[in-house]
Amino acid sequence: MDEIVEVLTTANAPLAIRMNARQIFLHAREAIWCDIRDGKFPKSYISVGNSKFVGAPARTAIRCDFLLACKIVLGAKYRADKIADLAQRDLLFFVLRDRETFPHRTGKKFYCCQKCTCKLHECVSQKIFRYIDNAKWKAAIESDGHDANVAYLFSWPPDLRKKDKTETA
Repeated sequence: MDEIVEVLTTANAPLAIRMNARQIFLHAREAIWCDIRDGKFPKSYISVGNSKFVGAPARTAIRCDFLLACKIVLGAKYRADKIADLAQRDLLFFVLRDRETFPHRTGKKFYCCQKCTCKLHECVSQKIFRYIDNAKWKAAIESDGHDANVAYLFSWPPDLRKKDKTETA
């Protein structure tokens, strides 16, 4: 997992350093993806800026950082890459499952906790996902929860049990 952090840390470094980090990441990328796919995560993870994550936030941070590193390394080829596509689907599965359970969450608790929401915000800010509207999710995360429209952006499918006020039985 150090290869992921190295790519993210050296994103603005001189070309030779960036290229070295990218080559190391590309060499290890498939093995890292296999670990993510199989659920083999370390107990803790230190991301960019020495941010430490433990437990579920570590899994989210690794998934998000992996996607960010893939986008940096692959550039224009990111959208067509099979591993990046599978990694997006993997992360979105967990986010959407949580959103289905708690559809009205916004702001710092958009996802399961504040740490996971911050990592997810990094992804939507960089337009990592192709299956969702990154701008809408970013707006929902940045909202303070007072915008009633934002709370319903993610409530799908609609609750069919609620009856229309015009209906009287």
